[in-house]
Amino acid sequence: MVWRIHFSPDDLDRIQLRPTLGPLAETVLAVGLLRNPEQPRTLLGEWRGQVQDRISLRARPLMALIPPGCMGVDLPTLTGETATIEQGVKALLEVPREHLLVEMAYTNRWNRLSPAAWALAEPGARPDLAEATEAAYRDLIQPFWHRIRASLHAEQAARSRTLARKGGGQLLASLQGPRIRWRPPVLEILKPSHLDMELEGRGLAVIPSVFIGKEPSLHENPNDCTETPRLILPAADAGRAWLWERRRSPGAALAALVGRNRAAVLASVADGCTTTELARRANISLAAASQHASVLRGAGLIASLRQGGAVLHVLTPLGAELLQAS
Repeated sequence: MVWRIHFSPDDLDRIQLRPTLGPLAETVLAVGLLRNPEQPRTLLGEWRGQVQDRISLRARPLMALIPPGCMGVDLPTLTGETATIEQGVKALLEVPREHLLVEMAYTNRWNRLSPAAWALAEPGARPDLAEATEAAYRDLIQPFWHRIRASLHAEQAARSRTLARKGGGQLLASLQGPRIRWRPPVLEILKPSHLDMELEGRGLAVIPSVFIGKEPSLHENPNDCTETPRLILPAADAGRAWLWERRRSPGAALAALVGRNRAAVLASVADGCTTTELARRANISLAAASQHASVLRGAGLIASLRQGGAVLHVLTPLGAELLQAS
């Protein structure tokens, strides 16, 4: 069985690449991943080992909306993409009751929601859901968010180069894998159900996620038929051990940057470059460029993503802030 997404020429021109759904969305997906027995326990094993027993009782209202074995109520579609957990929680508090009920009814068709879940749609209960979401974020996401965000921004940067240089068709071709096939003008996603989606000029937003699990996921907003659908893909670096290291103290992270040479290397990465391009821009050897990139990556100032036979380096938000302040 397969999902089929039909692209017109206008849709190919309107493909959007976004770096992340944001911390609220990743929190919701992380809870769903932990509560889904069909996801192998080896998936994100390093992360699971650190958080499995840390989910606090305060997160229970959120868990009520995510029954075991499914992704749960699609809160990320209701709230939209938000850059911080504070913005995400604010958006969650402002979701109209009738919009939340539409998403809950859809989930309830396949995975029955408890009375406690339905009560969260009623006046006065939304703050409890917001507090539960913040608690789950602190337990599951916050210790790793700076690295997660850097990794997702790097993935977007790599895909943006493909889109800018080769166009939408080649971008979709680059997504092909065990579960995705590009058969112009149709993108096929192998799933345990049938779906035919005509984009009708809305385009498609392609977004990586660390906690989506093994399979891509397609999302439409039932409350707004004009909104661009989102294709959420498993992040390329989700299984890397470095993603789950605890954040270093600011002093330790910045100590590696002493010296003009490394500052010049950081500046050379400002608009994204490969290791070869970095060596040329900074007028250093390829080996030195690789070493400097490794130190900067370890300090959380750049993120790196393999693209074909090359490695693309981009600034993290922390690296960009440091460069702007220098």
